[in-house]
Amino acid sequence: MKLALVSPLPPAASGVAEFSARLAEGLARFFEVEAMDDPAGVNLGAFDRRLYQIGNNPLHGPAYDAALATPGVVELHDAVLQHFLLGRLDEADYLDEMAFNSGEWLRDRARVLWSRRGASAGDVEFFRYPLLRRIVESAEKVIVHNPAAARLAREASPHAPEIVEIPHFVDPAPEFSAEQIEAVRAELGAKREELLIGCFGYQRPTKRLQSVLAAARRLTAPWKLLIAGSFVSSDYEASLAPLLDSPRVVRRGRLSDGELAEYAAAVDVCVNLRWPTAGESSGIAMRLLAAGKPVIVTDTEEWSAFGDNEVVRVDAGPAEADMLAGQLELLASNPALRRAIGDAGRCHVTERHAFEQVLESYRRAL
Repeated sequence: MKLALVSPLPPAASGVAEFSARLAEGLARFFEVEAMDDPAGVNLGAFDRRLYQIGNNPLHGPAYDAALATPGVVELHDAVLQHFLLGRLDEADYLDEMAFNSGEWLRDRARVLWSRRGASAGDVEFFRYPLLRRIVESAEKVIVHNPAAARLAREASPHAPEIVEIPHFVDPAPEFSAEQIEAVRAELGAKREELLIGCFGYQRPTKRLQSVLAAARRLTAPWKLLIAGSFVSSDYEASLAPLLDSPRVVRRGRLSDGELAEYAAAVDVCVNLRWPTAGESSGIAMRLLAAGKPVIVTDTEEWSAFGDNEVVRVDAGPAEADMLAGQLELLASNPALRRAIGDAGRCHVTERHAFEQVLESYRRAL
């Protein structure tokens, strides 16, 4: 069977691009796979199956358009496409899209949102309108990675097709010696007694970096914070400049796979907050879990499949920074607890997110 996989692909600076390249490699065992980032000029109807990777990012434009033109299986990496569509529609089309998704009564509200679109990246109001109906209704089947995304896809339309929840795959973490880990920590300037906190990935307001910085500054235990990843905008980075300008904060840009593996092995704890959420599952969080590190997450439906001993949760809202500071203080003072949570998280992803097991789920779904 011939399978067309339409997605951003390397060298695009996108986690989905790397995900899709790995998935295509695995699916080649079962299908004749042709992966493409832009199917312009390709007769997708000639393929037996089509798999479209859709996310809340302009790089997914060709896949989104192709999925509407030649239906197939749609995989939602984000179950909120509000920001994706804000970036590609004019005002009239945006108002029409909001009305199509939620009814004509929402047209006036849509006009207000359009006027405030510059603040959409972190405003919870925009996340209340996923704008999934069009892509869901056109799909033959929809693949998602967590219960929140499954619910949003089902709620998008009374005519939604089958929704299949497949865990976000992760490969085993590479092993590093104690000497190698010490060398990485030394390169970061982190002493053995310091709690090395890692914040990885594309830094945008929903990653709650301001709360992370505020919580870290309240710790009584010695600490170092590694922030690895590019910022969504220079304005957002500038807004955090007073907090970032600290000898305890270490900055790195976008990491290669090898660099991410090294830093994952070296950190003591990873903070992976997301609020507001878009039904996404973090590939970076999965890699930190696979490395046996305790991961602190926002207590949302996206993480409901994980036990309370497998990740560390904090609430969204006014208590966020206070809860995060408390959790970090507890983890800093208790290495055995860090190891226990890290081991439990690693067991969870090893049992449910292993690449070979997940690949079989894709084969059945396709």
